[in-house]
Amino acid sequence: MTDVSDLDVRALTELTPAEAAEVRAIASAATAADGVAPLSEHGLLSLSGGEGGVRHYLGYAAGGVRGYAQADRAGEGASVEIVVDPAHRQAGLGDALWRVVDRSHPGARVWAHGDLPAARAFAEREGMVQVRELHKMARPLGPQDLEAAATALPPGFTARAFRPGEDDTAWVETNAAAFSDHPEQGQMALADLRERMAQPWFDPEGFIVVEADDAPGRVAAFHWTKVEVDHSPGAEPARPHGEVYVVGVHPAYQGRGLARPLTALGLAHLAGRGLPEVVLYVDGDNTAAMKTYTGLGFRSIMVDVMYSGAVDPPVSG
Repeated sequence: MTDVSDLDVRALTELTPAEAAEVRAIASAATAADGVAPLSEHGLLSLSGGEGGVRHYLGYAAGGVRGYAQADRAGEGASVEIVVDPAHRQAGLGDALWRVVDRSHPGARVWAHGDLPAARAFAEREGMVQVRELHKMARPLGPQDLEAAATALPPGFTARAFRPGEDDTAWVETNAAAFSDHPEQGQMALADLRERMAQPWFDPEGFIVVEADDAPGRVAAFHWTKVEVDHSPGAEPARPHGEVYVVGVHPAYQGRGLARPLTALGLAHLAGRGLPEVVLYVDGDNTAAMKTYTGLGFRSIMVDVMYSGAVDPPVSG
């Protein structure tokens, strides 16, 4: 068993490629052991320095990196993710990492992806309370989704594919307006968009943009879909799945009946790729979105929980 007494926590503003590779290896081992990825997409991108405003904490013990924590300093109260190598658990490494992070980021909140029993026990030991839920929802794709491609947008609106290099700024402006109260999505800047456009999964044909006839060039709404390979335990080799990555409507066009047909257009695109399933993530207190997605056949299959040491109101989604 790892001896936590020799734990050395190093705080860094960026990781070397070798350090980032060590963290990815720990995260992969944790995913295989737990069936849940311990780091979000944002967290993984931040390992390579693509995402700004984060601080990295490497936990050295037993001759190597055995644990990792990341604190995102954007917004009010840092958002923290922690992972410990499964071969070195049950020694207090996660608790020790958290205490170092908590001293540097008072009021920090920590994600428990999948809200596993060990995470709940950790929160109880630390006197934390649940302040946010993020639901992962899923449903099968099928011929009915291809038929929905004919769903008409309201009069005065036209859908097309995203144009890299032309729509970038307009999309960032609409995304910021649509998610002005969202702690992660609303913080996306042009560099964040381009970081995601550089990923292997990016496909402009699956990034549906809606224009209003009276405002050409402006992004009135959008449905960004994503296709990634499922590396979860038990998954078939290289089995891809679709994702409703994000659906947004500019406040100037909300209430015009865009969200549901726009969602259907994205599902039709994913179904046309021959994908068997589609997933999405939505905040548990976003009752309108939960109702819409439930009405479209989605069901919650997993919940990520954010814990805080302070009793604050839940974060709006």
